[in-house]
Amino acid sequence: MRVATLLMLGVNTAVLLWLELRNQPVEPLGFIPAHPSLQSAFASMFVHANWLHWLKNALFLGAFGWYVEGALGWKRWLVLYLASGLGAVGLHWAMSLTIQPGLYREGLVGASGAISGLVGFFALRFYRRRVRLLWASPSRWGLAVPMWVGVVAWVVLQGIGAVLEAGQPVPSEVGYWAHLGGFATGLTLALLWGAGAAGEREYLLQQAEHALQQGAAGDALRWLHPLLQQPSPEPVALYLQGAAWAMLGDLDEAQRALTNAFTRALETGDDAHLRQIADLLCEIDRLHTLSVPMLHALFQRAERARAREHALRWLETLTRHSETPERPEWLLLRARLLEQQGQTDAARSVLQQLITDYPDSLQAAMARLERRR
Repeated sequence: MRVATLLMLGVNTAVLLWLELRNQPVEPLGFIPAHPSLQSAFASMFVHANWLHWLKNALFLGAFGWYVEGALGWKRWLVLYLASGLGAVGLHWAMSLTIQPGLYREGLVGASGAISGLVGFFALRFYRRRVRLLWASPSRWGLAVPMWVGVVAWVVLQGIGAVLEAGQPVPSEVGYWAHLGGFATGLTLALLWGAGAAGEREYLLQQAEHALQQGAAGDALRWLHPLLQQPSPEPVALYLQGAAWAMLGDLDEAQRALTNAFTRALETGDDAHLRQIADLLCEIDRLHTLSVPMLHALFQRAERARAREHALRWLETLTRHSETPERPEWLLLRARLLEQQGQTDAARSVLQQLITDYPDSLQAAMARLERRR
């Protein structure tokens, strides 16, 4: 749910509707360089000249805001949006005092400066994305270009427009300097927040996952190599490495990578990937190679997340290994989970197996007590 994007779309629409119902002019609410104030700088971001003006901005706000909020979260998104709006107003004001005095007494309105900040962030965070420009056939697009090419072209056009208009006595309705100021602010925040590295990470993971889906495990390992060279690789990168080695048939390397992934997931609290890693260790029948404390932590987190189906699958794998010293404990836990899932007959069967295989164990004594209930 993109709360901030939807909120900003709603607020701007409500402001325009309110002004129209009151038949109130928008010029007094805009930012006028001759009378600058922080209040008017903020107000100008939410005021539009007419519905066409707002609809054009809304299109870009929805398109770019949706992706950017997904990457940033709503709090940082709002910081980016408002800071970019102020950056847009700031550059517009500075240019009115220097190279374009025609702007000095003209009001600036619209969200385009703030939206340009979203474009600036998007340009760095999603620079690997490609956009298709032409139809290649009725069923697909052709002529794909990287998104950054389109963004650079837009920035160049804004710069050309700003330069050509600088010497004109009467400015146009397009706030070129505001667009450039907002874009620069968004790009600066993207650099400070490490958006480029995050975008590269996402791209490499996507390519590795795609390679695995295509059965190209070697390609997946090559895509993952830069991520695995980091001092503390992420659980997801180590998990994909393990999946690649498993696909190549090297189960020892797969086990090593997945054990590292499991350790990192425990350290970082990445429970979603923790379950994926455990599932894959089950598939290659190497779950029992994890240490007992690691397995206890796995089952505790599965219980908190109510992931009992996963836990039962893991326990079924663990109890296959009769040589494991902890097998009585896993049998008892499996029986209890089956009982919680309403599988009473299966639970009693596991308890009987525990009593038969380990009659003198503490777990067998507990199993006898549970069978009498």
